[in-house]
Amino acid sequence: MFEHFTKREILGISLILLIGLCSLGAWQWFIFAMTHPGVSDIWWPVFWFALLTIFFFLGTIIWSTTLMRIIGALLVFLPGILLIQAWEYVITGIVSVLCIYWSSVSIARERDERIRFHFFKSVQASSFLFFVGLSLLVSSGYYVSLKDASWEELVPRFHVGEEGTRIIFKIVGMVNPSFAKLSEGDMTVDEFLLNMEQDRQSSDVPTPQTSMTEQDVLDAYREMSRSSTERESTLPFDIQSIKTAQEVFLDGGRKQIASLVGRPVSGNEKISDILSSALQNKLVTFLGGEKATGHISSTAIPFFLSFLVFLTLLSLSSIVAPLCILIAHGFFSLFLWAGWLSIGKVMIEQEKLAE
Repeated sequence: MFEHFTKREILGISLILLIGLCSLGAWQWFIFAMTHPGVSDIWWPVFWFALLTIFFFLGTIIWSTTLMRIIGALLVFLPGILLIQAWEYVITGIVSVLCIYWSSVSIARERDERIRFHFFKSVQASSFLFFVGLSLLVSSGYYVSLKDASWEELVPRFHVGEEGTRIIFKIVGMVNPSFAKLSEGDMTVDEFLLNMEQDRQSSDVPTPQTSMTEQDVLDAYREMSRSSTERESTLPFDIQSIKTAQEVFLDGGRKQIASLVGRPVSGNEKISDILSSALQNKLVTFLGGEKATGHISSTAIPFFLSFLVFLTLLSLSSIVAPLCILIAHGFFSLFLWAGWLSIGKVMIEQEKLAE
């Protein structure tokens, strides 16, 4: 049956079949995760979508006909329509298929225009378009699963992740530099409070959140710091006093942050996690209020959540894409070693800017 096909064509057809199977498995596990909100393990859909991505990237290099590229792009979308029967998914799927197909065409063009064959660079050149299409498909499927959900089901799904928190800190950091530093490291609550106090001392601007009692302690703390060299005989007392003043200040700051978050704060927690939790609680409280439910459209929240999923998947693509391309490159190298594929050299004409 396959006697008239080359090894490359047989391998390309096999990859199309694998893409179809991986896509079916990925969408089945995706639907299972959406219909069972209590299931915290999402690794199965992630695993199948990762396999789908690897085989698609491999196919974009191996496929030699437009028909194979069209079928490969369609198979990323079609298995999902068997399980997600909604017009929103179909419309988004059309746009996604175009993005995925164009990604395949762009990778093939990059492959053919290079003088030296380079798998990783060729695929990386247009892999982002593939992830745009796949992210659109997943987020539209997520929207379909949420559009008929009640408020009680929607509100717990709001979660401000680490990446979202960093973006918020960068924006707020334009006004307050103390918050800008939070997006760069794992600063604890105590470190954040001391950093804010140092900034306040350098600018001599009183901290509004500090009470009068704490302010008096801080003034004494600075006074003891300036006169510590003049009272060496009482150095142990000064050190103890400084430590006491610092602890009083930190304790007051922890209590203020604890009142914001709604739970005790010890000072060793990451300030990004604490503020993320506070923001999430405020958002959930807002969405659960009677005024919010009376003014916000019933379709606005599922759309907003789906948009967050889309942005999250796109941000993760910068991490996932190189890994998937490297694994696909490993399979490609294996095919070369087994003799199923080969790289030849041909004479071509190249356009260059004249001297």
